[in-house]
Amino acid sequence: MTSPLPVAVLGAGPLADRIAAHRDIAVAPPSSAAVVVHLTADVDAVVAHLGAGRDVVTALPLEALPLDEVRDACRDGSSTLHATGGFQSAVAARLTRSLAAATREITRIELIEELELPDDGVYPWNTVAEGMVPGYYFSGLRVLEDAAFAGSRSDTPEQAGEVYTLGDRITYRSIRTRGTGAVALRYRLITTTAAGTATATVDFHPTDGVHPADHLTSVDLVKALGPVHASEPGIVLRDLGITYLVPDDRLPRSIRARL
Repeated sequence: MTSPLPVAVLGAGPLADRIAAHRDIAVAPPSSAAVVVHLTADVDAVVAHLGAGRDVVTALPLEALPLDEVRDACRDGSSTLHATGGFQSAVAARLTRSLAAATREITRIELIEELELPDDGVYPWNTVAEGMVPGYYFSGLRVLEDAAFAGSRSDTPEQAGEVYTLGDRITYRSIRTRGTGAVALRYRLITTTAAGTATATVDFHPTDGVHPADHLTSVDLVKALGPVHASEPGIVLRDLGITYLVPDDRLPRSIRARL
């Protein structure tokens, strides 16, 4: 973005504050915003802004949204939606995509997320409704699947406690703690091929008092603003590439074609 984009930020807390303070953004009321950054659990607000002609970048996973209503709203408002669908786990998806580019022989992935939660809000665990949190992990499973097994889809995601699985190929385990003094956010990615098993571990630490989960989420959201605003109306996008946005096949092609 060469000049600040007028953006409305819906939501409160460290994540909303960090996005609003970004140098490429000029905070504006929704009525005069080019793009709305949606950081709440209010699904109806997404549909309403799209129908009013405003592009929307939401931190909600696409699975949480009513696709038929989104389709109609995008058509009526000539607007575009981007659902991030994986919050800060997009980092792990990018790492998976890099590994998949190096070898096409990955047969299984296990992602272990270790998260030290502070008492104040960190998106989405203690800032949205508890019932919506599994949707983020289910979406994260699909992002990992697309990164490693492009063009191949497994069964419906399943949950057992804080372990989320997609068939027998992908496991996403979340370990959440409080007050232990552990690393704020750690990802351990275990990939299996016929040749053996490899493990990659990435640690993230707070910067300027901001939890790394909020920081990583804000980076993805801000990065999407320009491309989404420049996109054709109605196209739902998610970040599956390392540095760019690509069409999201979870919205059926027939629906996209009618928008």
